[in-house]
Amino acid sequence: MFTNKFPYFKKGNILKKEMLQNLRDYPRNFLKLYYDGYSEGIISGSDIFIEDDYICINSGIIKFKEAIYIMEDNYKINYSNTNKEIVIKLKCFGLEETADFKEYKSKIFLDDNIKLAADEFELGRFKLREGAKLRANYNNFLDFDTEYNTINIINVKYSNYDNYTLHPLIIKEFANQILKKADDSYLDLAFSMECLNSRAIDRGLMISYISKKLEIVEEEYTNFEIYTYMKRIIKSLADSRENKRSVPKRRSKIIVD
Repeated sequence: MFTNKFPYFKKGNILKKEMLQNLRDYPRNFLKLYYDGYSEGIISGSDIFIEDDYICINSGIIKFKEAIYIMEDNYKINYSNTNKEIVIKLKCFGLEETADFKEYKSKIFLDDNIKLAADEFELGRFKLREGAKLRANYNNFLDFDTEYNTINIINVKYSNYDNYTLHPLIIKEFANQILKKADDSYLDLAFSMECLNSRAIDRGLMISYISKKLEIVEEEYTNFEIYTYMKRIIKSLADSRENKRSVPKRRSKIIVD
């Protein structure tokens, strides 16, 4: 049956083995049960920001190959200009066991090999010009794909039930653009409101919306392909609104016999 058991510590109580086991097992069991059925990817946090010559990744939770990795403190890694595309990678090691612990370890590093090995996960990528400073903030939807000096998060997997999805920053900015540019289309309004009100958007729903808007076949598109189609939708909505504005209004006439 369902229970919620936790130890009760108070003065005079004897510290029992079962109480310590409860503290050990409860949070990990909760995470495992809560995210059972979720895809691999970022569950929370793990966002990137820049401080001086350091790429900083804030604390967060990532699921990779059914194991959940937790980073409780921010992590810094020095970056420099290499005139190459660099991927920020998380390398996940297998289970290590000692007499006192069993642990899933990982490390964060920069790599000019853009392909991911079987034990690697992408946190972002960038291409830095000589003398330029790196940034991890975005001015608009098109800025996510800026080629130089900007952290690119398009290919990052964000965990969701059954299948991974795009980073919420991209999805929510896309929804904001639709609301600004679309007319009273029920499809556009319903999809954008779903994006803004949800933690993450189902990948199948995104592909279904894109295929209907652009009249293309529903397929398992990559993150980058989905983002490219999103740009086409925003452009088509903007062009449609501009065309409507440019059409001159007819003056009404009253004809009197």
